[in-house]
Amino acid sequence: MIPMPLRRPALLALAALAACAPAATRAPAVPAPAPAPPSPERTLASRLDSIFGDPQFEGANWGVQIQSLRDGRVIYQRNAEKMFVPASNMKLVTGSVALEALGPDFVYRTPVAATGPIANGVLRGDLVVIGSGDPTIAADYRGGDARAVFRAWADSLAAHGVRRITGRIIGDDDVFDDLPLGRGWAWDDLQDYYSAEIGGLEYNLGVVGITAAAGTSPGAPARLTIDPQTSYVRVTNAARTGAPGSETALQVTRADTGNTFVVSGSIAGDTATERNDMSVRNNTAYFVTVLRETLVERGIAVGGAAVDQDELSPAARPAVRDTVFVQSSPPMREILPGFLKPSQNQVGELLLKTLGRTLRGQGTAAAGIAVVDSVTRGWGLPQRKLAQADGSGLSRYNLVAPRFLIGILQHMRQSPNWQTFYDALPVAGVDGTLRTRMRGTPLQGNVHAKTGTVSNVRSLSGYVTTASGEPMIFSIIVNHHTLSSRDADRLAEAALMAVHGP
Repeated sequence: MIPMPLRRPALLALAALAACAPAATRAPAVPAPAPAPPSPERTLASRLDSIFGDPQFEGANWGVQIQSLRDGRVIYQRNAEKMFVPASNMKLVTGSVALEALGPDFVYRTPVAATGPIANGVLRGDLVVIGSGDPTIAADYRGGDARAVFRAWADSLAAHGVRRITGRIIGDDDVFDDLPLGRGWAWDDLQDYYSAEIGGLEYNLGVVGITAAAGTSPGAPARLTIDPQTSYVRVTNAARTGAPGSETALQVTRADTGNTFVVSGSIAGDTATERNDMSVRNNTAYFVTVLRETLVERGIAVGGAAVDQDELSPAARPAVRDTVFVQSSPPMREILPGFLKPSQNQVGELLLKTLGRTLRGQGTAAAGIAVVDSVTRGWGLPQRKLAQADGSGLSRYNLVAPRFLIGILQHMRQSPNWQTFYDALPVAGVDGTLRTRMRGTPLQGNVHAKTGTVSNVRSLSGYVTTASGEPMIFSIIVNHHTLSSRDADRLAEAALMAVHGP
């Protein structure tokens, strides 16, 4: 049976009944919970993302890791596992391994020997200096006096009764190989002080200083001096004196061969002095030449020439050598600050070859790199995160991941040699390559870190303590940037200020 449709009056009655029925009980609306505020670390990470995402560095690559030393948690990372050219952050690797593997009391010992007897004031034979790779026979380690060690040697010879040497002054640099440069060093930097040669006999870190002063009047030749004063280096003066207030624009170039330098351009009449440090070819010959000159100046006559032993035939090399005295360097704990604070490249190369010679019996960079690899494996550092080419970071063949540098910093924080390592690092606003940076901020005196710079590369890795007292380690590297180093520094320092906190 098909139901008949309700008629309109029935519909109205049903509606009226529904209106009279009690309403259904509804649960009161519960407001949605407010979103939890982001954690301080998420806020910091967001801020750091913004800093390193600066559009001016759109084409560059940043590698960053920031980690707490209190509990090991990673505060922030960005490409921390990828490989970057580290520039002088490579010195953190060389310096830490040298300190740990050789020890803070390690010293270089350089024998000075005679090939004949000493009698009646005469050494009848040659004086031979047997190199040890000591980097400290240099102005940098001797209060600015490059000849200080050699004058002390003259006094020591005099104390042994020597007033005359009949033979030669010979330099033996065979403790290391004869490769004077690091692998991958740029050829167009080789006249500059930071690319100076390295060897088993290293004098003044391979550098000579050429200082220009204004002449007596505009148009007059500039007045030139060299330090140390030596006949080993020749200087051609093509520089002139400009009017007071004019621009000082001097250029110093090294000849294609030998050790002749040409100084050209102009120096303003009211400029006190301007110094350029230049690299010298053949450190061994440089060493023995200045030594011979110093002995003569101190009243010890020398009959023979200054000679690099490598220039002698095997038959002409003296076989008998009786040690007269031994020159000992300052200990490693004092060598390290002169390496890390000014970012001294030649010390890095000498330390690397010293590691090879001392621990593998071979004074080569390759042997030193093998030591670094073995030692850092023992520290549990991540493997295949370091590709080392030299000891200083001057080579672009060097590659390292920020995570690896974090491992170095973390290991050294737990080392018995921690304080020595920490004190050897540049300090923000205080000394070294950080002397002029971060002044007037909470980072001054707080950040202890190693800088690094080659073209299109800037790096900074080290230690900082936050406003709340939490110790942090950080590694910040940028590659392929096309702005100035100052622009890269601005971002790195903004990141550290963010980590430091209010």
